[in-house]
Amino acid sequence: MIRKAKVEDINRIMEIVKDSVKVMSEQGNDQWGEEYPLAHHYEGDINEGSLYVYEDNGLVLGVACISSKGHGEYETINWSYQEPSYSIKRLAVDPQVRKKGIGLAFYQKAEDIALQNGVHYIRTDTYSKNKAALRLFEKANYRLVQEGFNGSKAAPFYYFEKKF
Repeated sequence: MIRKAKVEDINRIMEIVKDSVKVMSEQGNDQWGEEYPLAHHYEGDINEGSLYVYEDNGLVLGVACISSKGHGEYETINWSYQEPSYSIKRLAVDPQVRKKGIGLAFYQKAEDIALQNGVHYIRTDTYSKNKAALRLFEKANYRLVQEGFNGSKAAPFYYFEKKF
């Protein structure tokens, strides 16, 4: 079940992030690390009412920010549509339960939230080395819009969208 996150979830969320960073690093993906994402990013999302967790039998197994605000660099991307949108950020799933549809469930939840608010468009992005996210976007029928460089990363980020 996906529900809104609470401050009490932060410790478990950060365990998932730490475990995810370890797996990402082992796979040659340096998208996340010691500087991002941090607890204060998720706490800010909770305060804005945009952080969600996937919970099963009382245990949080995944987290994602589903927001009407995109990342700052979204202003520089040549999106296909210039209309209100939602974005999905900081998604992490406990590595022990990956490939069970939890990530896809967050994307379906984002579409539901967007539709409830009269929005038919979602934007998202990932680092080009994040093969798991790229597979997820393909599975969820997102379209690649553009690649671009962000911060100090050597490889590009890929920006995706979906109109529904």
